[in-house]
Amino acid sequence: MQTLFHRITGLIFIALIVLFSSSIKAASSFEIQIFDGAAEIMRPYTLISGKQYRLQAISSDEKILPAQWFLSGNLGKITTDMPPMLTAVFVGEGSLICRVADVEQRVGLSVVPETKVIGGSGGKLQSPADVAIDLPKGALAAEEKIGIEIVAPPALPPTLQRFVRVVRISPEGLVLKRLAQLAFLFQDSVFMDAKPQLYFWEAYEKKWVPLQGREDKAQGGVTTSINHFGIYALMAAVPEDLKHSERLEIRNLELSPRVFFAPDRHRLTIAYRLNAPDATQVFVTIDIFDLRGRRVRRLLEEVPRYIGPNAVQWDGVTDNGTLVRNGRYLLVIRARTGSQRAVYRKLIIVFK
Repeated sequence: MQTLFHRITGLIFIALIVLFSSSIKAASSFEIQIFDGAAEIMRPYTLISGKQYRLQAISSDEKILPAQWFLSGNLGKITTDMPPMLTAVFVGEGSLICRVADVEQRVGLSVVPETKVIGGSGGKLQSPADVAIDLPKGALAAEEKIGIEIVAPPALPPTLQRFVRVVRISPEGLVLKRLAQLAFLFQDSVFMDAKPQLYFWEAYEKKWVPLQGREDKAQGGVTTSINHFGIYALMAAVPEDLKHSERLEIRNLELSPRVFFAPDRHRLTIAYRLNAPDATQVFVTIDIFDLRGRRVRRLLEEVPRYIGPNAVQWDGVTDNGTLVRNGRYLLVIRARTGSQRAVYRKLIIVFK
């Protein structure tokens, strides 16, 4: 009896050793795989900001192995659901680490923006971060490599707001000849009782500038018109009642910086608010004149803008593409809706 017991015990011990050895062998020879949908990505691994990828550890005999996953570098996040998913977020370089049993492997990763070359005929760039930019014909003077990437917020959100998504549209600081349409898509559940509100980051005064947009509840998104590239954010805001005034008004105009210095390096932000009776859109023209009354630059021409906060930027360049001289210039904003008209004038000082 005792001999039989010893034999059984011995067999179990041998089986455990074999099982343990095979698991060690499998763990020591596994391979990391990254998938974009059903397609496997080949090395070197270059991922797109805002996109999700499926992770897999596979043995030499092509069996999927249970594994632990980690990221080195502030590149994104990994969800441990089955299958494990990696969401690429911030542009940069780092490593993906996979641990099977006590064996660890790592591979290099690069996260890059979603990009597209767009020329004078216009085009659209859709980012996996659910942000799209649509440039009409004539918006660009020459071909540009346009990029969209998720970025960390450069500052805290305004009071009673929270960030939903923050992106950089590059080349940063580029001023367009015609307005582009910027769209943020989202799920209704993101906002609940809050209101979607768009902002752009004004780099000189380091503040968030609100932009009025049109919410499309059917598609789940909000769209606004922009004339410059930079950092834009979608935030959840406490709902604000838009004030419909008794007459068409252009109010709260602010220039940043107050003195437009070094236009070859900086941009002048022109922020203003539109109020109108019984209207959601107003047609706006923005011109810059010298003190002799000659038009230097037309930034907007009869462009529909939503009531509420609006903003454009000027790069200090004339309609002919040359940088303006030092001096004083007159900013003129004209708005119309129906039979109503409004004009706002403000002096601009340019100093190189």
